Amino acid sequence: MIGLIVFCLLAIAAWLLLGNLPGPTNRPMAEGRKPAEPDGRSVGIEDPALMLDLAAAMLEAGQPMSTVLEVLSHSCQLEVGASIQRAASALNLGASWDSAWQLAAGKAGDGSRLPVIELASALAFAGSTGAPSAKLLYAHASQSRRRINRAAEKRAASLGVKLVVPLGACALPAFVCLGVMPVLFALVPSLG
Repeated sequence: MIGLIVFCLLAIAAWLLLGNLPGPTNRPMAEGRKPAEPDGRSVGIEDPALMLDLAAAMLEAGQPMSTVLEVLSHSCQLEVGASIQRAASALNLGASWDSAWQLAAGKAGDGSRLPVIELASALAFAGSTGAPSAKLLYAHASQSRRRINRAAEKRAASLGVKLVVPLGACALPAFVCLGVMPVLFALVPSLG
């Protein structure tokens, strides 16, 4: 009986700690895009470092920046791809590099603004000068991965601190009820 209570308390604590995870979202499908996964996520690249690696590989192969942006816009997640497509269209119409990417980042949703800004800042040198910068993009992608890994390690380290409260609230009373109380009850008849 006590084990069931402890299990329920641990389940409630886990639900409270992990209950803030984002659920699936239903996004409209853009024309020419792949359909969404069954859980509602759109299909495409979400990692900015992978986008940079793809761009670097295309630039290293000799593709022009317009082709790089076109391929990225079709291979990225729906919102990020739409933002990249807006920037590519603005660049094709003669807009400056900064104004094209400001337009793309300004109309991007909150979830896609960061990858668009990171991609724009990494591609800025190649886009504005026309110089081959694949090695620079590879380095920027590696730096982005290291930053993401450090943030994940910090979150993992803080998880141990967050788990102390459910442990103290659930496991310690269970130990007292199952380990200490039977010993005390066994000693009570011998004291009298």
